[in-house]
Amino acid sequence: MALSNNNKIPQPASIVENKNSSFLEAQIISQTPGRVRLRVRPAHRQQQKIAPIINALKARLEIYRVKTNIPSGSITVLHGRELLTSQDMCIVLQDLGINLVEVTQRSRTSVSSSSSAAAIIKTAKNLNQQVKTATDNEIDLRFLFPLGLGVMAMRQLLVKGWQLELIPWYVLAWYAFESFLKLHSTSDQ
Repeated sequence: MALSNNNKIPQPASIVENKNSSFLEAQIISQTPGRVRLRVRPAHRQQQKIAPIINALKARLEIYRVKTNIPSGSITVLHGRELLTSQDMCIVLQDLGINLVEVTQRSRTSVSSSSSAAAIIKTAKNLNQQVKTATDNEIDLRFLFPLGLGVMAMRQLLVKGWQLELIPWYVLAWYAFESFLKLHSTSDQ
């Protein structure tokens, strides 16, 4: 059996037509050498739109595996990192009719569209602003919350001792540390 030096398999005509008529919009969720994970926009999560693209990806020699979850819009492509760079993989996806859209800061931080979640977030932001105003921007809730957990952990340790079998003080200490790191990892203040 003779192997061809050309790793590229011609695209089926249906994919080329799909590319010209309508794009699927997706964003790259994660990308590492040899692996790309996409999230297709909800409006494009339809079997008849995604299936031809998945079949064309599976037909390429440099792509080892394609995993999909159409209801969630997830497409994971495992490819030979020695055969395709990240930029090459983006070009392949665009050639197959996937319009890669940028992830904005707003789409990364949006928690939920529910009104109760929005009310809680708004209340927390207002309270944080009041604390910052009262302390001339010296202290905010991102400092006070972990401090409060840390104080409770120290009190628990002093009153009840180590009590490792019950776990309470060091759980509070862990949450104090973890929340401090997470709350200070964002650049907006």
